[in-house]
Amino acid sequence: KKWNTSDLLTIFSDTVTVKFTKTDGSSEMLRGRWCTVCRDNAAYVAKYGKWKMFHLGSNSSCRQHIRSHYKLYQQQCTEQNIAENNHAIPREVLEERRQQQVRIGLKQGDPEAQRQASLDGVFAKAPGL
Repeated sequence: KKWNTSDLLTIFSDTVTVKFTKTDGSSEMLRGRWCTVCRDNAAYVAKYGKWKMFHLGSNSSCRQHIRSHYKLYQQQCTEQNIAENNHAIPREVLEERRQQQVRIGLKQGDPEAQRQASLDGVFAKAPGL
């Protein structure tokens, strides 16, 4: 199943179990992934603490976080020849790509791209015909 999450591993660590100690002295064992980009940013760690960069959610919620690091994600996926997951691509970028595909007519199943165009007004009628 690791092949299915190879794009996640460009930004996140593999799933790990971490012991967090709360301010009241109690501790809690949590299973999740570290965002390596946030974890390696000292200013971010100082401002938000380590809790903020440890993600407990599913793969799709981790991919939503990747949207905030999209440029790095895109670069690493390209370098490692990994397909980008649509959940990790910001919505604006996805919409722009979809509109570009419609403009050049590559989107299969899209009625806008497959609609037959009319040639009315393109050609002038020759006199005497």
